[in-house]
Amino acid sequence: MRKKHLLFMTWLLLLPCLISAGTSDYAERSSNYDGKIFHNEHEFILLKDIPKDAPVWALSDKEVIPENQLPLKTPDFTGETTGGELFFTWFGHSTLLLQMDGKNILFDPVFSKRSSPVQFAGPKRFTPPPCAVNDLPEIDILVITHDHYDHLDKKTIKKLDSKVKKYVCPLGVERRLKKFGVAEDKITNMAWWEEIHIEGIDIACTPARHFSGRTLSDRFETLWTSWVLSDGKYRIFESGDSGWDDHFQRIGAKYGSFDLAFIEAGQYDIRWPSVHMKPEESFDAAKAVGAKHVVPIHWGTFRLARHPWDDSVQRMVKAAGGSDINIITPYIGGTVPFSNILNYQNRWYEPIR
Repeated sequence: MRKKHLLFMTWLLLLPCLISAGTSDYAERSSNYDGKIFHNEHEFILLKDIPKDAPVWALSDKEVIPENQLPLKTPDFTGETTGGELFFTWFGHSTLLLQMDGKNILFDPVFSKRSSPVQFAGPKRFTPPPCAVNDLPEIDILVITHDHYDHLDKKTIKKLDSKVKKYVCPLGVERRLKKFGVAEDKITNMAWWEEIHIEGIDIACTPARHFSGRTLSDRFETLWTSWVLSDGKYRIFESGDSGWDDHFQRIGAKYGSFDLAFIEAGQYDIRWPSVHMKPEESFDAAKAVGAKHVVPIHWGTFRLARHPWDDSVQRMVKAAGGSDINIITPYIGGTVPFSNILNYQNRWYEPIR
């Protein structure tokens, strides 16, 4: 009994060392890590005293959840065999498949019914996913922006893992993936401004203004990011979740103009001005990074804020009026060839209540 007690006490003494061993290089690699948590570059505001019925100032007059299921298209993954062409498929919210240089690159896959730690409560999908996880092609690179439930879904990762060759994620998120059963040698974690090259794809981890955490006690313990990808022919930006800040100008200055940008537009609220951008700010972000074509994401799937379900895309299209930036609005599940991208500006959501 005494021997077991000594072993237990030794384990307790070593536990902080074991935990810190996995994070000891974070401070060396990330200037916004203080040894315990990550920080945003500028003031981060979450307001608690604003009444829940405070005005939304919405353009759309629809409800927060559509009356009926939204129309879906069936994805076409055959583009992966064409090599040099660029294709993308938006699955709703922030789940994306990029097919570039013959590689399949999947962002933030969430195929569960709810964005929640449990499947009997929490925000429910407006519509089912346009395909099942088993229908997805083999994934060369799976990219995670941060660990919130609407971006990192344990159930989906576990179903998908056998198809995935490589995971790329922000610092700290590798611990989540390993707990889900993902092999450590499949995971690369990255800090802001780090760059890697994977089988013809250059990937840069870039800043965002957001936060992380999956419980009330682990907020800011993992990093949140945006991403830049290039195959030498196309340059892509994916904003992750972010409030407006000057990091967009710095990303644009460092990596130049983007052929295509996926910019979060949705789930904004007067109560969290630093967490998500208003649609007009999302358009400003597109201008700041120098995007030629922009796909609004982070909408059309879950109700996580008080604005009408299509308000974000309506306002972003209006903000872009008269500019030379094209707002692309594909159907959920529709696969878009970049060579024909201007034909995917149908505002399909407008007549839907």
